[in-house]
Amino acid sequence: MNCDYVAFEGIDGSGKSSIIEQLSKILDENKTTNKIVREPGGTKVGEGIRELLLSHDYKVDPLTEALLFCAQRSQLVNELIKPSIQNEIKILSDRSAYSSVAYQGVGRELGYEKIYQLNDIAIGGFWPEKVVLLDIDPLVSLDRQKVADRIGSDKIEFFQNIREGYLRLSEEFSESFLVLDAEKNLEENLMKICNWLGIDKAK
Repeated sequence: MNCDYVAFEGIDGSGKSSIIEQLSKILDENKTTNKIVREPGGTKVGEGIRELLLSHDYKVDPLTEALLFCAQRSQLVNELIKPSIQNEIKILSDRSAYSSVAYQGVGRELGYEKIYQLNDIAIGGFWPEKVVLLDIDPLVSLDRQKVADRIGSDKIEFFQNIREGYLRLSEEFSESFLVLDAEKNLEENLMKICNWLGIDKAK
């Protein structure tokens, strides 16, 4: 793999987890040590914050939501991601700071640039080197969800705005983003990802 830190982005139900699991298996077959991490979560602190963020038991203010995401992300980057990379372990991340730009910056209307800057501070500028964006119509993706968490159960307009936020990110950071149609066959998308990341899928 031609980078150390890859994030997988997309609205809820876009199929990130399935793609990540399959890619991790391919890396294992290639004798490439890798670790899957998720946001929110990934550390003891992060998992505690995840409960606050996703549980239907809590009503969370949009700015509080953004700050909680930043807090768990700062912990994850410093406690897990950076040390793993230093030990030559490739990181496959289910979401990253780009999620907050799309979800809280655009979806919650807190401001695209403001939330980008807030997250840049939280992670010390340590953004993913590559980002795979699984783009999908929210009507299709939300129908895929079996059990929606607090954020995933929001209105369709929220997710349409998030999708626009993601596409804006992919245009602004086009050299780092690979945008795929999440409705396409998983194997087809997996092959495109492998080719983009310089991974030999044949092994």
